[in-house]
Amino acid sequence: MKTIISIFILILLTSCSTDENLAETKKPEPGLFSKDSSKGISITDFINREENEGKSFYVNSFLWRATLDVFSVAPFQSTDAFGGIIITEWFKKDDNEMKLIGLIKSRDLRSEGINVKVFVRNKSNEILEDTNLARNIENLILTKARSIRIQNKVN
Repeated sequence: MKTIISIFILILLTSCSTDENLAETKKPEPGLFSKDSSKGISITDFINREENEGKSFYVNSFLWRATLDVFSVAPFQSTDAFGGIIITEWFKKDDNEMKLIGLIKSRDLRSEGINVKVFVRNKSNEILEDTNLARNIENLILTKARSIRIQNKVN
């Protein structure tokens, strides 16, 4: 009987031991470009660029958000937040089809920081570049980016 109790106590004591090398597991929260936010960046890191100057962003976040907003009239074909490129699909406007390409070239909110190309495909399937419309869209994006920056500082 003593041996059974001794074995029982030995099993009980070994099952109660702790392993300090066990890692705490927590459920990963999704990030912007990763399923685990600790491996990617978060939306707040991307939007609040001034607070995170140590991290490298390649484009101005205000220009990026404004360009996305202005280009949202068409479905997106491709977006690259770090490269600063936004390309829309061809979409119908009046009797023509249009395609927008935006390139954000600066980390600063400057007029040279955005370059927009507008391609128009007419009924005879000719593709032309509309520089006047592109300039107007650039001005619209810059105005919207400035208002986003002002709203961000107020909040």
